[in-house]
Amino acid sequence: MSLPDAVLERITRLLSTYAGTPVSIVQSESAASGWSAQFGISPWRHVTRYTIQADTGLVPSSGVVKVRRPAVHRRSEPDQFHNEQAALEFLTVSGSAVAPRLLTADNEAGILVMEDLGTGPALEDLLAGCDAFRAEQGFVAFSAALGQMYAATAGHATEYYQLRRRHGPVDPSFDRISIFGIDIERAFRRLQEITASRSSIPPLRNIGSDVDEILRVLSEPGPYLAFSNGDTSPANCRMSDNGLRFLDFEHACFRHALLDVAAVRFPFPACPCWSRLPEEVGQRAEDAYRKEMARSCPAILDQAGYAHRLTAACAAWTMVRMVRLPKLEMADAPQPMGFSRRGQLLDTITTTVNCSQQSHSLQSLASWLASVGDALRARWPHLPSAQPFYPAFQSRTS
Repeated sequence: MSLPDAVLERITRLLSTYAGTPVSIVQSESAASGWSAQFGISPWRHVTRYTIQADTGLVPSSGVVKVRRPAVHRRSEPDQFHNEQAALEFLTVSGSAVAPRLLTADNEAGILVMEDLGTGPALEDLLAGCDAFRAEQGFVAFSAALGQMYAATAGHATEYYQLRRRHGPVDPSFDRISIFGIDIERAFRRLQEITASRSSIPPLRNIGSDVDEILRVLSEPGPYLAFSNGDTSPANCRMSDNGLRFLDFEHACFRHALLDVAAVRFPFPACPCWSRLPEEVGQRAEDAYRKEMARSCPAILDQAGYAHRLTAACAAWTMVRMVRLPKLEMADAPQPMGFSRRGQLLDTITTTVNCSQQSHSLQSLASWLASVGDALRARWPHLPSAQPFYPAFQSRTS
């Protein structure tokens, strides 16, 4: 993908100002690659890799440009651009190596110029591949890097939101009780409406206290308050010999750390590259996260407290995903990874029920979820008891 001439000229001026000397862009191409790009669902369609020439070593020979999406795009909300700009500013100033360094930006034109992390694989490429060892190592590295991002940013929420407010209003309290901008409490109310209109699904009753506890855990994270890119996806990272680093901070915020861990446990409930993991792989990943996070938050080593908070985070994710039920009732649209979207929802419910059984918490909600799962399985009897593992693990587990 080539950038329009006007955008190229603006980027050239930005880089020249940054370098203190004239530079020229000699090549540009789409930065979309890997499994998502193969199926045309890459989140990087508006991201371009460029190569430059300059008479200075102050700028790298290549970089990446992210351009704000046009207003007609479904993800064009200016808040997402502002989130990413503030997040990269925050991480760059803090010296964190978990994300690309922000080189320069033009807020008016909607341009971010950042470090090029290379063309190494994303985690999704390993999970969709055929090497179980590399996929497991990559998944563990992904989780460890999440813990490292927590350790690098713990206690700095005030600094992030100061930067974010320069670009427009923001509500830190809402960030804690929402997922992808979806209010968790509103999702619960929507579920009440959905179940009340369907005689085949058990009504949502007597779980108000559990929902209150979920909101309390998330809104009062204490030492679990962590910086997140807000989109814990296997597509949003790049691996290299120097380790794993994260991309795509459009939903960046400070929120409960275990919302990211819950996304890893499902894993990745809102992503096109979704499947299941062998239990031992998931456990290794969680252990790697907790080891890194414990450097700044010893409380995460308290097993009972960790299990309860993780159950709350899983339940929040599940409620947000369950509002898709009316759409799934209409059709189970084909998915490139090969799983059933209806089956994905059932597996999401099962994961939260199992989490509740292990932690002995939120049992009223878990009981209702289990009954909903049973009712949906009765309506979709053709579905297997669980969806398949990621391709990388299928031969190992067959």
